[in-house]
Amino acid sequence: MSRILLVTAVTAEADAVCAGMMGPWQPRATASGVPAASGASGTGTPSRGSAPSWDRQLLTAVRIGPYLGRRSGAVTVLAAGAAGPAAAAGTATALATAHAAGDPFDLIVSFGVAGGFAGRANVGDLVVADALIAADLGAESGVDTSPGEPAQSPAPSASSDFLTLEQLGLGASMLAPREDAVQALVDVLSGTGRAVRTGPVLTVSTVTGTDRRAAALALRFGPAAEAMEGYAVATAAAAYGTPFAEIRAISNAVGRRDRSSWDLPGALSGLSAAAAALAAGIDTLTAAVRTSGSAGRAEPAGPTPAGTS
Repeated sequence: MSRILLVTAVTAEADAVCAGMMGPWQPRATASGVPAASGASGTGTPSRGSAPSWDRQLLTAVRIGPYLGRRSGAVTVLAAGAAGPAAAAGTATALATAHAAGDPFDLIVSFGVAGGFAGRANVGDLVVADALIAADLGAESGVDTSPGEPAQSPAPSASSDFLTLEQLGLGASMLAPREDAVQALVDVLSGTGRAVRTGPVLTVSTVTGTDRRAAALALRFGPAAEAMEGYAVATAAAAYGTPFAEIRAISNAVGRRDRSSWDLPGALSGLSAAAAALAAGIDTLTAAVRTSGSAGRAEPAGPTPAGTS
């Protein structure tokens, strides 16, 4: 059986995902008008007029080391915690547990809400990452002001005063999922009725709260969205040679922090719709990643041409 692990940050995201997988199912009446169970006479075999097991998609609690996840068919959902360290720890634990049990995952997806960059992703859109970038993992290298000297405020630039992991000789700042996996996800999500965008998704330790920082990140990376876990999830997946991806539902615009303009309920609804589509299209997805034969690739981070799909 093909297996997918969906890694969210918080329980609210995991709940939205699980709601999408379960769907609006209600017991269907049998020919006699009595609601059917999972099978005729308790045999487990679907009877005429009853819902097949996949249609019901019941959730089962599963222990993943110290974590408690939820599973429905081939899809396991894990709320690993917010930000990179928690996401990496949870993902690595799930991968190690699955490998030890001889039932490894075929695809790992970082899944949750995010901020969208102007011109790339709007509130309500779904974003499929074609690059997962550690946007603030590196070192500052700017010229500081002398005591008593007024602080300078240069205009945002793509080069500026930040050194990436590549420039520091410490590794890759970007992990790129397989192109065929990205396309398969876009195809599957297109059935949700929501706009589906592709582009780099930034992983940050501090969420952007000013227009100035948003402009600087946009110039440097040409991103579609900003979140806190994708790069960490991909790092754990790549260590096991497991294909990875990132899907984000946009709840707000990246820039000045204004909670009144956010649409978290709409973004969580988007996660539900995306999860339902993934559950239905799991065979298509895993076929794409299996034929590729590779988890993804590491690349230096840098400006990416803006565009949407």
